[in-house]
Amino acid sequence: MDTTKRSPLDRLLFATFLKGRTSSRDLWEEKGDMTPEDNQKIIEETNEIINDDSTYPFISYLTNLLAKSKPSDDAVKKLHEHIDTIAEGLYEDSTDVFRALLAKLIEQPEEKQTFDRLLEIAEKFAARYE
Repeated sequence: MDTTKRSPLDRLLFATFLKGRTSSRDLWEEKGDMTPEDNQKIIEETNEIINDDSTYPFISYLTNLLAKSKPSDDAVKKLHEHIDTIAEGLYEDSTDVFRALLAKLIEQPEEKQTFDRLLEIAEKFAARYE
């Protein structure tokens, strides 16, 4: 079993980017805790997504964004909620929605490329589906 400890930034990155793509959230909500086997499954799913070449540019950009902006847990939770709202409204996968939001952020001038701005963009789109 992979016992590599992930940094807080890594955990935030994975929680944000991989939301809805691994079974971790459903498992945790359903069972209340995680077994070593559950954890291994999540690690394998996460590594599969991370090693997907189409994912790398987004993860790289997001890593830099999170390091620069240092968002609070509440801000990340709000982003998750907005992504869920948009994904449900569009009947799309939450990761695809998140990639689209990051693409919108990348279109902004560099000084506006912050987590707060990403949250504003997500909030604006989510309002359409509430």
